Amino acid sequence: MAIPDPPSAPRSPRAERTRQRILDAAGQCLAAAGGYAKATVEEVASRAGVSKTLVYQHFRSKEEILEAVLERTLNAWDEITPPEAIASGESVLEGLARMHREGLAFAGANPVLRALLELDSRILLDPGTGGAVGRSMARLRQALADAFAAGIRSGELRADLDVDRAAEVFLVHHLAFIQAVLDPSWVDVSDEALVDSGLDILFHGLAGQRV
Repeated sequence: MAIPDPPSAPRSPRAERTRQRILDAAGQCLAAAGGYAKATVEEVASRAGVSKTLVYQHFRSKEEILEAVLERTLNAWDEITPPEAIASGESVLEGLARMHREGLAFAGANPVLRALLELDSRILLDPGTGGAVGRSMARLRQALADAFAAGIRSGELRADLDVDRAAEVFLVHHLAFIQAVLDPSWVDVSDEALVDSGLDILFHGLAGQRV
C-alpha cells in the first residue's frame, strides 16, 4: 500500500477538518473492530458523520484510508523521538533510554497503533516496507545514527563504533519490545527490570570496548 502523492494545492481548512474527522473515525473503527478486515467504509462514514460519497472524495479506497491512519499514527510516534531530542540536554545514553521507554508507553496506550499491529505485525516490524512505515523507520534510524555519532564526538561512546550498524541493532531491539507490548504472552515488558536489563546490555556494548 503506497501513500498517494500529496495534492498539488493545500486543502481548505474545512476540507482538512473533514479529512481528520474521517481519519479519527477510521481509527475508532480499527480499534473497536480489533482489526482492519472488519472495518468498512460505511462504518467509517457513519462514525465521522459524513456520507460515504464524501469519504471517497478524500480517499480513493479503504486501503488508502488505512495508509493515512497508519501515517498519522506513526507521525505521532515520531514526535517522541525527533533527532534533537535523543541527545539534547542529556547524555546520549540517557536520551536513548528515555526514547525507548516513551515509545513503549506510547505503543501500550495507543489503541489505534495496537489495532494496526494486530492487523499484521510485519506492517510495523519490517523496516523495508514502503510508504509511511518506511519513512518513519528511516527517520528513526537516522536519528539514532546521529545520536551515536554525537556520543562518539563527546567521548561517551566508544570510538570504534559503527554508527549505522549500531542504529540498526538498537532499532531491532526497540521494535522487538514494541511487539512484546502487543503480545505479552512470551515476555512481560511491563517489568521495568527487564527493560532496564535490556538497555544495560546494549549500553555496555555501545560505551564499552570491543571484545
